[in-house]
Amino acid sequence: MSPRLRQMLAALPARQLNLILTGVVLIAAMLAWSAGLRAPLAAYRQQGAALATLQAAARNAPPAAALPDAAQRPAAAPAPAPQPLELIAAVSRSAGRHGVTVSSAAQGPQLNLAGLRAQTLDIAAGGSYGALMAWLAEIQAGQPAVGIVGFELQPGAAGARAIRLQLAIYDAGTVP
Repeated sequence: MSPRLRQMLAALPARQLNLILTGVVLIAAMLAWSAGLRAPLAAYRQQGAALATLQAAARNAPPAAALPDAAQRPAAAPAPAPQPLELIAAVSRSAGRHGVTVSSAAQGPQLNLAGLRAQTLDIAAGGSYGALMAWLAEIQAGQPAVGIVGFELQPGAAGARAIRLQLAIYDAGTVP
């Protein structure tokens, strides 16, 4: 505390000093209420409302006997996540079908995101814009457990484009 502020506070009568300190304590308590209690209580109320909506929807849903046969069949198991080398081979085959040349493919770091294991792959390729877009569409459609995390498209020579692509293989298996 600076000496000037200390002198000003010492010059105040005790009643005014008590009122100032009480005001500061009340302001701090209101801030603590807003940040510490009010926001989590509002989120809890929203979650309770969403839960009530889901329970009401479940009560209003038709019984299982009224559903058609297709809905009663168990869903097919999701496709297993490909291994990194299998994915590199599949991406290279797909690139060949679309006239895209893959110049390099390397395995990147393994990340753990929200209970999923994500194995990244860095791929450098080149080709015409249309061929690259068709190739990316085939990667997305043909590999359900693979996502395109990022890519960088750059102009190349004679109308060709160069692309740096980062793919992630998502697996919900045991996270190491």
